[in-house]
Amino acid sequence: MNAFNKPSPIPLPATFNLGETATDLEDATPRYRQLAARLQQLIEQGAFPSGSRLPSVRMLAEQEQSSPVTALTALRYLENLGLIEARPKSGYYVRAKSLLLKEPRNTTVTEAASEVALSKTIMRVISAASRPNLVQLGAASPNHVLFPVSRLRKLLTANNRTMLEAIGNYDMSMGHPELRTQIIRRYAHYSVLLKPEEIIVTVGAMEALNLCLRAVTQRGDTVAVESPIYFGILQIIESLGLKALEIPTSARDGISVDALELATRLKGQVKALIIMPTIQNPLSSVMSDSDKQYVAELMEERRIPIIEDDIYGELYFEHHRPRPLKAWDKTGNVMLCSSFTKTIAPGFRIGWVAAGRWQQEITHLKFTSSVATTSLYQIALARFMETGGYDHHLRHLREAFQLQIRRVSEAIERYFPRGTCLSRPRGGYLLWVELPKPCNTLKLFDLALAAGIFTMPGCLFSTSERFDHHLRINCGDLWTPQIEHALKQLGELSQRCME
Repeated sequence: MNAFNKPSPIPLPATFNLGETATDLEDATPRYRQLAARLQQLIEQGAFPSGSRLPSVRMLAEQEQSSPVTALTALRYLENLGLIEARPKSGYYVRAKSLLLKEPRNTTVTEAASEVALSKTIMRVISAASRPNLVQLGAASPNHVLFPVSRLRKLLTANNRTMLEAIGNYDMSMGHPELRTQIIRRYAHYSVLLKPEEIIVTVGAMEALNLCLRAVTQRGDTVAVESPIYFGILQIIESLGLKALEIPTSARDGISVDALELATRLKGQVKALIIMPTIQNPLSSVMSDSDKQYVAELMEERRIPIIEDDIYGELYFEHHRPRPLKAWDKTGNVMLCSSFTKTIAPGFRIGWVAAGRWQQEITHLKFTSSVATTSLYQIALARFMETGGYDHHLRHLREAFQLQIRRVSEAIERYFPRGTCLSRPRGGYLLWVELPKPCNTLKLFDLALAAGIFTMPGCLFSTSERFDHHLRINCGDLWTPQIEHALKQLGELSQRCME
C-alpha cells in the first residue's frame, strides 16, 4: 500500500516513550528542540513510516508533560527541516524520503558569468501555452476561481467620488497614495519600515525588476542570480545586455551564502544581486533569517545593490510569513519588489518597488517608460486591503495551494519513474521536479504538448545545461480527474524519454 494512503494517526506506543529515546541533550537546549530531536530519532528508526500521521499537538503535550506551544513549536521545527508536513485540518505527516529533492552540493561558483541567450527557446515554449484545450501544468498561473473576483468587481464599480475622479484624471507616476499607504502598513508588520516617497507602483513585478536593473547596471555588467532562477529574470538580463553569474541554490534553504561570498570577493565584478529569499521560483525555498542578515550585510559591505523579489512571500504556509531580506537593510541598499498578481488579481498587473537609495533613478526611469500605472485598479486593491479582506482571502488561498501541492506530489510518486525527486514547498504553488537522467525535459515538453499537456522544461531556468532533466509543475489549478490523468500521462512520457 502506498504510504500516502495511511490516513490514521499512529499514537505514541508505550514502548516508544519519548523520554526513553533521548540522547544526552544539554540542559541548555530549548525544550522544543529536545522534543523535536526525539521525534526525529523515532522517524529515522521507522516508528513513524513515510506518509504516517504524527500524534496531535494535544497528545504530544500530554505525553511529554509540556505545553501545547512547545509541542507545536517542535512540530514546526521538524517541518522546517523537511521531515514532516502539515496538511490543512488534518495534522502533521511524515514526508516521503524518496521524494526529497537533492540539494546542490556545490559550495563554489563552478562557471564564469555568461551571456544569456534563452529568449528564442523561452518564447517557443511560452507561445505554445495559448493553444486551446491544454492541461496547464507549466505556467505559474492559479485558477481564477481562487481569486476574489466578485469582491473586486464591486469595488471597481462602486459609485464613489474617488473612483470617478480616477477615471477622469491622469494617473500619478509614483502610484496612488491609498495603495502606497496600505503597502507601508502591511510591511511594517514584517519589520520593514518604508517611506511613501520610496514606493513606486509598476505594471507588475517584471517592470519593477526591469527598472531596478536599469538603475544600477550598464550593458556588459554582471548580475549574480540564484540557480535555478525564474526565466523571466533571465529574459530581462538578456534584453539589457547583461551577464548572469549563477549561484548554487538549495531547494530548502535558498542561495548558498558561501558560494555568494566567493563570487563577490573581486571588487567591481558583480554589479547587482537578484534574489528571492521567500518562496523562490522555481524551487520554493526559504532562506533563514541568519542567512538573510548575512547577505544584506555582505552586499552592503561590498557595495553591491540587492534586488529582492518578494512576489510569493505572502503565500508562505505558516501563520506568520518570514521577514523579507529588506528587514535587515540599514542603508537603502535593498530594492524590494513585489506584486498582487499572484495573490489577488492577476489581470490588474499591479506591482511595486520600494526603491531605497535609488528612488530618484527609478522614478525617472518609470516616467520615461510607462509614465504611470492605472489608478482605478490601485484604488480597488487598496480598499480591499483596508477592509481586512486580504488576510481572509490569503488564508483560504494558502490552504488551497497546500492541499493541491500534496495531491500533485502524491500523483508524481504514483506515476513518475523510479528515482524521481521533487521539492517540498513551504509556500506558493510550484513544484520543482528532478527526473532521472537521461530524460531531457525539452524533449518531454514536445511529447507532452502533442498529448495536450503544457509543461515548463528546466532548461529555461539556467544558462547552463545542468537542469535539462528538471521541470517545473504548476499546482495552482484545482484538482480534477483531468489533472491526475495528465500527470499519469506525463509520468509515462517521462519513462519514454529515458529509453
